Amino acid sequence: MKIYGNVLWNGEFRKGTIVIKDGMIEDFRGDRNFDLRGTIVPTFINMHTHIGDFWAKEEPRGGIKEIVGPRGYKYKILRNKRKVYEGMRRAMRYMQKEGTSHFVDFREGGKEGVKLLLEASKGFNIKPIIFARGVYREAEGLGLSSISDYDREYIISKVKDAKRNKKLFAIHVSERIREDIDFVLSLNPDFIVHMLEATDEDLEKVRSARIPIVLTPRSNLFFGKVPNIPRFLKHNILLALGTDNGMFSLPSIFREMEIAYKLSKLYGHVKPEDILKMTTVNPRKILGIEDNGIGKKARLIVFRRLMTPYEIVNKSSLLDIKRIIL
Repeated sequence: MKIYGNVLWNGEFRKGTIVIKDGMIEDFRGDRNFDLRGTIVPTFINMHTHIGDFWAKEEPRGGIKEIVGPRGYKYKILRNKRKVYEGMRRAMRYMQKEGTSHFVDFREGGKEGVKLLLEASKGFNIKPIIFARGVYREAEGLGLSSISDYDREYIISKVKDAKRNKKLFAIHVSERIREDIDFVLSLNPDFIVHMLEATDEDLEKVRSARIPIVLTPRSNLFFGKVPNIPRFLKHNILLALGTDNGMFSLPSIFREMEIAYKLSKLYGHVKPEDILKMTTVNPRKILGIEDNGIGKKARLIVFRRLMTPYEIVNKSSLLDIKRIIL
């Protein structure tokens, strides 16, 4: 198969033709001999989800602590395993149609919660990258809610266990209140989530430690908080986007990109190309996923026409997708 058009290749848009054979990228060249024509970008990677609560039907009431904190509303939702399973299937079905190939899920429910997600994911061409509350063979990583939710010795022991077992580690930080970034960085996380209440000094420490940050604008808006994306970029921090809790957000990367782009205008401006990279190129750097290069596996979204990054980020949907190559 040969696909010609505007191609997001090695982080930059270029005109050219991708040659795919047996699911692998054989070549990228400048000719116009093609089978398909359009705009080609890597598949989306949703860097932060909690799809276990996607089935929730009632409006969550209260603040962050009451809704997603320990013993909060979401944990009542998670008790119904049958509905959790069905909700996960619906969420993955939508993500797959939108061109998401991987999603990083902070999975509650211990080992049984991990197994439930793996069971629900059967039959989909979408891979859950599971960050569990504990360290389990079936999960790729350890994902903790916040340093404010645990005893510090407990956190240290869990992180040591994760690193001993060669697992990734990530944690929510400074979402509701400012938290001790020095302690967080001493844990050497692979990435952190939110940092809404962080100071510029905190962000400079994160930059110096080269720790990426995952932002979830729509989820933040639900609680009346707005991430200052230009501020994060000013500190030269690698950013990625996630859709967060399924209780109040469809796991749509298109919607997340649009909101991220528009909210950035409250504080300055972020180029649409940079927003698009937060869902394609940057997550691959964070997770160490090597695809879409010469001799690599092809994971691509082909849009129906030649589109600009502004169009993709600000006013496109799954209806604009011609083909998803996995």
